[in-house]
Amino acid sequence: MIRALPKRFRLVADERGATLVEFGLVAAPFFLMLLGIMDLGYRGYVDTVSKSVLHKVARDASTGEMTAAQIEQQVENGLNDLVLKNAVIKVSTESYFDFTNVGKPEKLTVDKNGNGEVDPGDCFIDNNKNDVFDTDYGIEGTGGPDDIVNYKIEIVSPRLFPLASIIGLDEIMTISNSTAVRNQPYGAQVDLVATCVSTLD
Repeated sequence: MIRALPKRFRLVADERGATLVEFGLVAAPFFLMLLGIMDLGYRGYVDTVSKSVLHKVARDASTGEMTAAQIEQQVENGLNDLVLKNAVIKVSTESYFDFTNVGKPEKLTVDKNGNGEVDPGDCFIDNNKNDVFDTDYGIEGTGGPDDIVNYKIEIVSPRLFPLASIIGLDEIMTISNSTAVRNQPYGAQVDLVATCVSTLD
């Protein structure tokens, strides 16, 4: 006759429900990782689509038939079905005389003391005609014929899942893209004019 095990030994040997406990230990990290992958995937998708939309709108605008407001509206229309409800889309355009000048300071034509800075009596090409030496002389807007227009887009949006803080990420994500396109030669490009500065404020 087999004697029954004491109650405490029966509890130790009982493995019913062990799988449920193991699942509980693994489930939380697994789902957190899964949501993180989906969040990163969404960000990458928005980044890729925003580039595509920006390139298309820039090509369409190169004919000179779209205003800055129309460009912004076209970009927003292309992204409305993709971005989240509270996302903010900012579009800006700046024109330059040629590709080599995009994002660069205005060019000094006379630098009497050779210090690379504008001093009284020096001359520079005042591309935006504001009588000030600018470190980035892009002119706001879509420029004219043959000008280079730098299109920039910035998307500020909540993340797809409100769990970013758990893994140390910001709850808001920012996506930025830009592209530079030459306008079509639908007229004569306006030449740059050298401006001499004799006094400084």
